[in-house]
Amino acid sequence: MEVQQVKLIISSENTTLTKDLKDFLSPEFNLKTFYMDYIPGHGESKNELMKTKSDLSSINSVIKEPSKILYARSYSAFDKKGWDTIKSSFKNNEVYISTESIINQLHKHNAKNIFLISPYNQYRHDYEIKWLRNFGFKVIGSVALGRTGGPAIASTPRDMILNSNKVAQMSDADCIYIACTILPTLPIINELKGEIPVITAASAMLSEAGIID
Repeated sequence: MEVQQVKLIISSENTTLTKDLKDFLSPEFNLKTFYMDYIPGHGESKNELMKTKSDLSSINSVIKEPSKILYARSYSAFDKKGWDTIKSSFKNNEVYISTESIINQLHKHNAKNIFLISPYNQYRHDYEIKWLRNFGFKVIGSVALGRTGGPAIASTPRDMILNSNKVAQMSDADCIYIACTILPTLPIINELKGEIPVITAASAMLSEAGIID
């Protein structure tokens, strides 16, 4: 069995995804995590994008074997300009960006009407709604779990996520989108399945990378 190399790039605030992925991945995948410092904001200015590219190029310089690169953060990754900046930092590697993967997976489901579940406080939640609308989606309902910062999001009770999904499953949405790669959705991914398809920030990226169906 050929082992495939997976390089995970996450914020220093993300204390969940590495463990969840290690528990989730089959033995054919070898995972290594690179942490990037948490920086407030969205990382969309020219200077911020240049800093992101520089930091990612430094990570790329120590990657010696062909790998699947999983960029599992939203910083500098809210639009095509950011996606192109991130991808240009890596050579001879497949790059999968969580935000781009979310949009791609929603399109693959032919989704137009979205029910959003996010772990965020209302301010950040409203930004997520705006982001989805900028890509042409209609947010017909949403739940904000009201948690601020990585530790609070990482410690979100599973029942809070599952109960929010139950509410969303009663909506008229084409697809349910659960935001944030810090939110521990992989351990409950099968429990989230329902009549309405569910896409999480983590599962979308893994689907695009061909790691899960």
